[in-house]
Amino acid sequence: MVAFFAYRGTDVGQLPRLIGNLGGGPLFGLVGLHDSFAGAIVAALIGISWFGLGSFIFRFIETEKSENHSHLLELAMRVATGSAIWSLIWFFLGAFGAYGKGSAIIALLIGVSLAVLSFSRVKEAKAESRVPESADVVDKLLMLLAAVPVALAFIASLAPPVAKDTLLYHFAVPKAFIAQGSSAFIEGNIASFLALGTEMHAVWAMLLGDVFGSRSGEAAAGAATFLFFPLLLLAVFGFARELDVSRRGSLIAVLVTASVPSAYHVASSGYIDLSLALFVVLASYALCRWWKTLGRGWLVLIGIFLGAALAAKLTTVFVIAAFALVILLRARKDQDAAAKIIVGGAAALIFAGVLASPWYLRTWKATGSPVFPFYMSIWKGGATGWDVERSNLFQAMNSQYGGDSKSVVDYIAAPLSTAIIAQPEQAEYFDGVIGVAFLMGLPLLIWGLWKFDIPVEVQIISGIAGISFLFWLFSSQQLRYLLPVLPLAAIAIVSAAEVIAGRTGNTRNSVSLGLTFAAAAGILVSTAWFLERSPLRVVLGGELRDEYLSRKLDYYPYYRMLNMETSPDAKVWLINMRRDTYNLDRPYFSDYIFEDWTLRNMVWESRNVQELRAKTAAMGIQYVLARHDVLLDRERSVLIDDKKPRQENEARLKMVRDLIDDPTRTIRSDKRFSLVKVF
Repeated sequence: MVAFFAYRGTDVGQLPRLIGNLGGGPLFGLVGLHDSFAGAIVAALIGISWFGLGSFIFRFIETEKSENHSHLLELAMRVATGSAIWSLIWFFLGAFGAYGKGSAIIALLIGVSLAVLSFSRVKEAKAESRVPESADVVDKLLMLLAAVPVALAFIASLAPPVAKDTLLYHFAVPKAFIAQGSSAFIEGNIASFLALGTEMHAVWAMLLGDVFGSRSGEAAAGAATFLFFPLLLLAVFGFARELDVSRRGSLIAVLVTASVPSAYHVASSGYIDLSLALFVVLASYALCRWWKTLGRGWLVLIGIFLGAALAAKLTTVFVIAAFALVILLRARKDQDAAAKIIVGGAAALIFAGVLASPWYLRTWKATGSPVFPFYMSIWKGGATGWDVERSNLFQAMNSQYGGDSKSVVDYIAAPLSTAIIAQPEQAEYFDGVIGVAFLMGLPLLIWGLWKFDIPVEVQIISGIAGISFLFWLFSSQQLRYLLPVLPLAAIAIVSAAEVIAGRTGNTRNSVSLGLTFAAAAGILVSTAWFLERSPLRVVLGGELRDEYLSRKLDYYPYYRMLNMETSPDAKVWLINMRRDTYNLDRPYFSDYIFEDWTLRNMVWESRNVQELRAKTAAMGIQYVLARHDVLLDRERSVLIDDKKPRQENEARLKMVRDLIDDPTRTIRSDKRFSLVKVF
């Protein structure tokens, strides 16, 4: 922990200063508070609709209850099932061009009606429930600590989005889908070819929230995506309790999961990784139950949850590979029924593929590759604005997470490095923060698996987490990609710790205390990130949306100027602007990921600025908005080719400077950005 805090100077080290961000002006405002409240209510109604549809579907799935049956886990499964199926429904609504407020309201009425019909089951479950243990002071403290990052994430989720990927596509694509009334591919936005299962809920939330205003729709989308965070924690607690982990141990597993700073970031920013984590945890639970009972109902649930995960992100294939291995091991254990077991397990995985297939078939038909825009050197595909060269560069860019040139030592030291030195927004340092709790618990888990009779469920989830970690280690080492298996690791660690304590006669208090302090350290990081973002005033209405975005996005005043002072059909060329199309209400052109790709090619093919400007005008571009501090920097500019003569490179830089920094055409500029009129 000392080493961990030594690398936290930019966040925890700034807490005394960051606390001042809570002030700075009025706290409340009626209009802004109304928008946030309406967004939160819409998200809650969507969550109720998930429960309603999920409960209806559960009537047709036969599963056996375990001796330690957790009603909280059952609730999480029902809500997650409803979420998965509603996502599929919204896919087909988009395919048929049925995105509109009417369809959103009808879907909500159906979901809420199903939920009302399911309340009788809630009463039955309450009557059947065992008498819960009374929470002592320590348990209440653990719950309070776990609630801190959840509460902070909820508040931040209601604020206008500022995270890069959210502005790039998590919110930008749903907004564009709504504008066109369908899920047709968006010209120039390669992200519209991705599997967007979780983003379907943002579409639903925006449509419903827009009834109260666009800001309410934005808040509703953030809050709807946030819902996966508390659902994940419910699933972790219930899963641990069913493994006969004590109430306190289960709360520590929840706390360790909730305290991951990157989990807070995902939940507060409209990212989708926690929805993936929820589905992976529930699919793993279903796999464990199937291992013991071989019940068909559990195979159905494995298919639903893995299908929902695959519909959210392609990286689920790594988890599916781990599931396939577990299925083979189960067949080996019972060789007399091996063929039946393999067929059943394979059917569950195929079912998962079928549920997710609409997204990949859609992309396959449009581009020639189901995994477009990835791996185009292996599976050819094509679409305007993307090609094999950029696909390969994208893969190379992803491989730079965790360091560009990795040695054997780097791979071996990865658990230590990810826990200690990881930093947000820095690819070489994994672009995220996990914290030290998992590193502290890892030796206990390894010791328990090696020397003690650990429950088979813990062995299974440890195997899934370990295999997924190995895939992560040798692909893109971005910490967010580890989030789906961290809850499994947390459950396995506390279970192993209790088994070891029970077998050796040692007290669990020292382990509990260590993990609690480690989790508290992570919560300090999340708190610092919350204070740095300072969303409280804009959520409560004390700060206007434009004021907040101008404070958090240094380029936003340029977007606001374009939105207010140019004609609605004025086309803008965005160059190195993070491809934030969410906040721009004008037609645009912008390269995906490699945002200066077209400019570079045009410069290399042009002899002077007049020719370059003519080519720009031929694209229908009326305005160019560029971040020039990097573009014109000789040390960092993509326009510089070390293999070319210095004079030629200087000519290129001058050509671009004359295009984007022409005093006679410049509308607004500063040290980083410039907005010019082409014609």
